Amino acid sequence: MPRDVNIYCDESRYSNPCDPFLVIGAMKCQREKKREIVRQLDALKHEHGIGGEFGWKSVSKNKGDFYRAAIDWFLGCDDLLFRCVVARKDNLWSRDDEDGFYVVYHQLLYHWLEAPNAYHIYLDEKRNSKQWQVDVLKRKTEDYMPGGCTVACVEEVSSRECTLVQEADFLIGCVGYAWNCHTDRACYPHGSEFKRELCYRLARGLGRPSLCFSTWASERKFNVFHFGE
Repeated sequence: MPRDVNIYCDESRYSNPCDPFLVIGAMKCQREKKREIVRQLDALKHEHGIGGEFGWKSVSKNKGDFYRAAIDWFLGCDDLLFRCVVARKDNLWSRDDEDGFYVVYHQLLYHWLEAPNAYHIYLDEKRNSKQWQVDVLKRKTEDYMPGGCTVACVEEVSSRECTLVQEADFLIGCVGYAWNCHTDRACYPHGSEFKRELCYRLARGLGRPSLCFSTWASERKFNVFHFGE
């Protein structure tokens, strides 16, 4: 039976030139369950006094209880799935930023699409983004997708108004922090201890020693693909 499925995408290219990896990731849920999932996340924000947008850049120890709870809530929410692609910047973006954007998004989406579902894909709106990029991504996704799937829409949304994009940004940040070795005190002795704690909390919840891992395409809850591995 076909289902409508929502996918909320975000990306982190890591502005630090010493960081070798970028991460593009997404949250996925059945469209009919989205309202209840968002209600739970909004209630969690309200409980911890988070009035506005949250994400990796806004992580702070004084809101530590919320960010710990955001990890635990995601791990316990069976209806919400995460997938990300980790790629070396020097192997990809140095050639052509635009082409790399489509290549990585194709890798992110292709193995997550199942027939005969219809997919509603939402991208975090960027200040310098152009509508033609969204249109090209929609066309390329439709051209190279598993048979029997359909793309209902590819649209930009404001992260300020979409808590599932915010949660995606937060989890992407955890993955990028680990892959770029910021959890290693020897490499970054002055790094954030609290961000390290969050990364290890997420890893433990997934039954992993760290977040530096790659999974099979069939991995359901927390899927990580190391592009170019």
